[in-house]
Amino acid sequence: MNQAFPESVPRSTELSVRVNGIEADVLCTNVAYFTSFEYSGEAQVEIVAADHIRAAKISPLSRMIPSQVESRTLRFKVSANEKLHIEMEGVSLPLFFYGNHESAYDGLATYYFKGGQVHEAGELELHDNESIYIESGAVVRGSIRANGAANIKIYGNGILDSSCFRDVPDYRTILLYDCTGVSIQDIIMLEPPCWMIMLAACRQVHINGIKQIGEVVSSDGVDIVGSQDVLIENCILRNNDDCVVIKAFDWADAGGSMFAASKNVYNVEIRSSIFVNARAGNAIEIGHELTTDEITGVCFHDIDIISVHGYGAAFSIHVGDRAAVHHIVFENIRVEHYYDKLVDFRVIKSKYFKDEQRGRIHDILLKDIFVHQSVHNPGYSISVIGGYDGDHRVERVTFDNFCLNHQKVTCANQLDLFTKEAEDITFK
Repeated sequence: MNQAFPESVPRSTELSVRVNGIEADVLCTNVAYFTSFEYSGEAQVEIVAADHIRAAKISPLSRMIPSQVESRTLRFKVSANEKLHIEMEGVSLPLFFYGNHESAYDGLATYYFKGGQVHEAGELELHDNESIYIESGAVVRGSIRANGAANIKIYGNGILDSSCFRDVPDYRTILLYDCTGVSIQDIIMLEPPCWMIMLAACRQVHINGIKQIGEVVSSDGVDIVGSQDVLIENCILRNNDDCVVIKAFDWADAGGSMFAASKNVYNVEIRSSIFVNARAGNAIEIGHELTTDEITGVCFHDIDIISVHGYGAAFSIHVGDRAAVHHIVFENIRVEHYYDKLVDFRVIKSKYFKDEQRGRIHDILLKDIFVHQSVHNPGYSISVIGGYDGDHRVERVTFDNFCLNHQKVTCANQLDLFTKEAEDITFK
């Protein structure tokens, strides 16, 4: 069901969008436009700009979506549930296209937020077997919390807007602690004051089809902190910090309550998703805060990295504490743009450290990686693999079918790779 968003929600004056001939809302943030539309089967999309469109790029490029540009109009066809990032020369901001399956409210939610309305919800708390449904066309201004809850769900094609907490330091939009059986599906998340989703000491988590547009620095997408058995899939995340990051640490809230999440992380899979990283952080990150024994059994698979615009990296591991980070897989990943660093794996002592002891990195696989290099990369962009000292090293990193502009990398020089206290770096 496509229900219009409230008139009070800012709309683009620069673009209009029609899907299968039906006008779609084009909403506006400070960093991007977005349109969210439900349909079944194929959809014919028509975008009309206020000024001439000189050229267009529809990402992920791996979708190979043909398009036609005629004066002020861009046309293309998509299949069901496509999520796209569209840049048009002559248009000031990129457009996110969120194609959704047709849906209707199932009548089962504990909290139901109806479409076409703005709901001033504030801080919502979920308990065992409770759920929140945000209908298409609804805007919920608030945040979500759960502590020790089991079988909780957040779903729907509406918007969760946390701008009402913008003046609260380090405030997370969704903060789940010690929860089991968590489902977060389809929602659009906007205007975070800090991290967007924090999973702390959680188990059995499924995040599917969510969309994020984060603006402020520290707008991490999903922080997996001391959690296990996590699956993230079919998401499109635009963040001005790490898109997906794995950590482990304890912390205290403003009231002095302690939260223990210095736990091992394992059995984590992130797949079939799209990452857009702005000028802070990394597209994929493990670190810095890792006050636990090990991070292992983590797989990033079938991911399109549209951009890493700042001084972070596409592939990043920063062991700032005692953890051993090992048996991590990056597989079937496509990088469309990066600037400063491509690969950055380091054992370090940084301002974020808590442990006096340093950790290790070993047994890392980068397989079937396809990277587009622009004219701005050679001579400027580098990769770094470095241990802390002789006892805290990086070992056994394998580049298997790692390609730059369709050319397989067979040696460190092709990556402008700098190493320190690292051994058994192989190319095949």
